[in-house]
Amino acid sequence: MSGICFMLKKAGLVFTAMALLLALSLAPGFAADKPKFGGGITVGLNTDLTAVDPHTSVAVVNAIVLHHVFEPLLAYGEKLELMPVACESWEANKDCSVYTFHLRKGKLFHNGREMVAEDVKFSLERVMDPKVSPRAKHFSSVTAVEAKDKYTVVVKLNKPFAGFPHLLAYINPVIAMVPKEELAKQGGIFKDHPIGTGPYMFAEWKPDRYILLKKFDKYTGPTGARSGLGGERIAYLDTIKLVPLPEESVSIMALLNKEIDLLQYFPPKYVEKYNKDYAKKGLKLNEVPGLSWYQVYFGVGKPVTNNLKFRQACAYAIDLDKVTQAAYLGHARSNPSVIARGSVYRTDYHDTWYKYDPAKAKALLKEAGYKGEPVVLDTTKKYIAMFRQAVAVQAALQAVGVNVKLNVVEWPVLLKKCVKGDFQMLSYGAGGAPNPALAYAYLKRSGLEDTVPRLKEIKEAALMTADLGQLQKLYEEAHRITYEQVPWIQLYNYNYLQAHWNYVKGYKTINTGFPILWGVWLDK
Repeated sequence: MSGICFMLKKAGLVFTAMALLLALSLAPGFAADKPKFGGGITVGLNTDLTAVDPHTSVAVVNAIVLHHVFEPLLAYGEKLELMPVACESWEANKDCSVYTFHLRKGKLFHNGREMVAEDVKFSLERVMDPKVSPRAKHFSSVTAVEAKDKYTVVVKLNKPFAGFPHLLAYINPVIAMVPKEELAKQGGIFKDHPIGTGPYMFAEWKPDRYILLKKFDKYTGPTGARSGLGGERIAYLDTIKLVPLPEESVSIMALLNKEIDLLQYFPPKYVEKYNKDYAKKGLKLNEVPGLSWYQVYFGVGKPVTNNLKFRQACAYAIDLDKVTQAAYLGHARSNPSVIARGSVYRTDYHDTWYKYDPAKAKALLKEAGYKGEPVVLDTTKKYIAMFRQAVAVQAALQAVGVNVKLNVVEWPVLLKKCVKGDFQMLSYGAGGAPNPALAYAYLKRSGLEDTVPRLKEIKEAALMTADLGQLQKLYEEAHRITYEQVPWIQLYNYNYLQAHWNYVKGYKTINTGFPILWGVWLDK
C-alpha cells in the first residue's frame, strides 16, 4: 500500500483518488452485495411436505425445510468434510469406539430453553428407536449415550467405527436435536409445530399451499465461512415462505411473475428459453453437478422380478444415455454406479455395466422362461423426472417384449412402497449420500441385502476404515455384486438447476441440491 500511495503522491493525485473512492463507495452498485437484514423470500419447491418431525421421514423435501428449523451435531461442508453445528468440537478415542462431543453453550430451542447434554442424549436415543426412525438400524453399534456433564456427551460403540460421525451428518433425515417436553405436548411426535434450535422457527403449514418459517432472533450457531451445510448460519431474512409448485409450467410462470423469488427446481426444458430470454430479465440460473441419483429398483423377492435372468435382460434392454436424456434433457450424466462421478471413492470399475443390446435382452427373457406376465413399474408425477424415466424405461422394456404396466401413485404412497420393499419395479430417486457405505444401504429396499450377506459385511467394513485404498476396493466389490445381481439399475446423477432473481443475494446452489437460505438477503 505504501508503494501505491507514494506513486499517487508523486503524481499529485492523492486527493483525487480518495475522492473517487469515496464517490464509488456511495454509488448504488458499489455496495450492492453488502448483506442487509429484513424482508421475506418466497421459494418454489417441486413438492409439498409429508411430515414435520425430523426423525421420522426420509422424504428429501422434508429435510430441505427442516434443516432451517433443526440442527444436527455435525454437517457436511462443500468438500464433504465434517463440520460442527450443534457442538463446538468432538473427538474419538484411539480405536474409534468412544466419541465425545462438546456442545455449544447458550444454544436455545425455539421455546427459549437452552439445549444441553440431556437433550442430545434424548435425541440420539430417539433416532436409534426403530419405532420412530427409518435410520435406526444404522445406529445399531451404539451401546450407550451418556450426558457426562451439562455440555458434554459421550457416545459408546460396541466396536470400532470410524464412520460414526458420518451418521450424525445425515442430510436426510436431519439427525436433529429436539426438546423432549415439546414432543410430549404433541403426543410423542411433531405433527404441526416442530421446535428446534435452527436459525428459523416453524410458523405455519398449509398443505399444498405454503410453509412459513420465521427468523429466530435468539439464534446462536457455528462460526466461520459458510460451506455447504456447515459454517455460520446468519438469518438475514425475517421470513421464508416455501410454496409447492409441482407443475413445471406453473412454477416457471410464478417465477417470471415474481410470485416467487427463487425456484428450487428449474425444469431442464426451459434452459434454452432462459439463455435466449429470461437472463435478460434479471434471472440468474445456477447449475451444479449433484451427488443425488435416480434409479429403477427391482423387488428381488417378487414374482417375475425374482428371476435373475429377467433382471439381466432388463439391464441389456435399457440404454442409460437415452433414459438420462429423456429424464433430464441433457442436464444429467448417466452413471451405472451409486457413487457419483468425481467422488474420490469412485474408480473406473464403476463404469462396468450391461451394454445396450436388445437381442441379448430377448435371448435372456427366453432363458428366464418369461411369457409376457405383467410387471408393474411404480412411479409418481410429484418428481417429474421419476415419471419421465419410468416412461422411457417402460418403452425400452416393451420394445424387447416385457409387459410393463405403469402404476402412477401419489408421492407419499411411492415413498412408503419403497421403504417397505413393496414393489416389482419402482422408479425412484435418492438424495446424495456423501458416504458410499450409506448409499449402498439403499439396497435393503430391493431385498438384496437379505439374500447376499456379503453386502452387509462390505458396508460394515467400509464404515470402520478411513483408508481410501481399502474403501475403493470394498466399493468395487459392492458394485460387482450389484452388476451380477441387478437389484437396481442406476441411471444417472443429475445436475441441480436453480433460478432466482438478481435481487436475491448470497445464494449458492450446493452439491446436495438443498436450497439453504441462511446467509441470503434481498437487495430491492
